[in-house]
Amino acid sequence: MDWKTASADEKLALVRDINRVEPVYKFSPDDSIVETLPLAFYPGGQLVSIVKPMPLQPQLWYVKLPEEIVNLDGSTANVHHLNDRAPLQLSQQTIADYLKFRLYFAGNMWMEGVVAIESADGFHATARVLEQDGLFEKKFTVTLRGEITLQSKKKLGSGKRIPDRFSF
Repeated sequence: MDWKTASADEKLALVRDINRVEPVYKFSPDDSIVETLPLAFYPGGQLVSIVKPMPLQPQLWYVKLPEEIVNLDGSTANVHHLNDRAPLQLSQQTIADYLKFRLYFAGNMWMEGVVAIESADGFHATARVLEQDGLFEKKFTVTLRGEITLQSKKKLGSGKRIPDRFSF
């Protein structure tokens, strides 16, 4: 999946929605770059990136659902809210993308690869995960509601920098 630059009409609607929920920054369609990425695990959902193309302006992230837009502020609470409202649809085809999304936006981690096996109550996943202090092999259980439990963590070595821009 690739990032898509929002059309003029889509950009106007997204900026309007973002300004309704954004507590600090205010955006204008004329001076903002808005891109979207579809999220298969949230039916009809899109990851939205918005930034003003000026030095030292932060890139902000939101998820646009058909009925609301939610700020990705690093909290697990907002991801759990999305999981409930979307609702989350996990399958063998979507688990890797969801886990990468969840670790990045609610954990400040970058997943480099995963093997996931479906179970009766969700998934068991083994992933290579980059954190601030190194590269790790982590084993997780993931419920069908999107709740993640770390089962084990083994350091594999030092890591590189976590990317500033999310992608699948």
